[in-house]
Amino acid sequence: MRTPDWQSDDGAIRLYCGDARELGDVSADLLICDPPYGISHGCNFLDRGRSNLAACSNYANIEGDDEPFDPAWLLAFGIPTVLWGGNHFASRLPDSGGWLVWDKLRPDTLDQATCELAWTNCVRGVRRFSHLWNGMMRASEHGENYHPTQKPVALFDWIYKLRWMPDGTVFDPYMGSSPNGMACVKAGRGYIGCEMNRDYFETAVKRIKRELAQPRLPFVEPAKEEQAEMFQ
Repeated sequence: MRTPDWQSDDGAIRLYCGDARELGDVSADLLICDPPYGISHGCNFLDRGRSNLAACSNYANIEGDDEPFDPAWLLAFGIPTVLWGGNHFASRLPDSGGWLVWDKLRPDTLDQATCELAWTNCVRGVRRFSHLWNGMMRASEHGENYHPTQKPVALFDWIYKLRWMPDGTVFDPYMGSSPNGMACVKAGRGYIGCEMNRDYFETAVKRIKRELAQPRLPFVEPAKEEQAEMFQ
């Protein structure tokens, strides 16, 4: 892999700005990300009049969202994987009974999704996490608006507590403002994050630096044979 554009003092957290497919050989124990869904989701929220309901901003469009998303390159890693938005490209994913549901506790009359789904190849059954996320009405991170498809850190905190998640380093090739990375810091995990948009990358660095400033236990990389046993 190339040299990180930013990394923590101990090297456990490594962040890259660019296309994750050009990083070279990535070694990780778990892949969790929120890739572009291929739905041409307009991110000019202010221009579209969403400010009539709540304060909002225009954001840069998601890179690659204007064409069908192919998850093949992610599946090729052959490690435990969680892909948010998998329902949008399910025809290109292997069949799986293990899905994660994030219930945003929004009214069903809303013209936006009330839940989000993640495909997995490691979780048994369907698992639900309920966490209010509806404009200014949030269960966490009040006023912290960094990304048009931002997910709460609490969502990733929950994922890493699921008993099917192996320990070790997480690869996140579409990190955005990196709530995933913040959760990895809290959980004492290694994290490799990549983001193409420079502004989102810089935001991710600032957020992770802030989280690293909190007292943490030292990160210890688990033995590879232990990881293999957990995934069997």
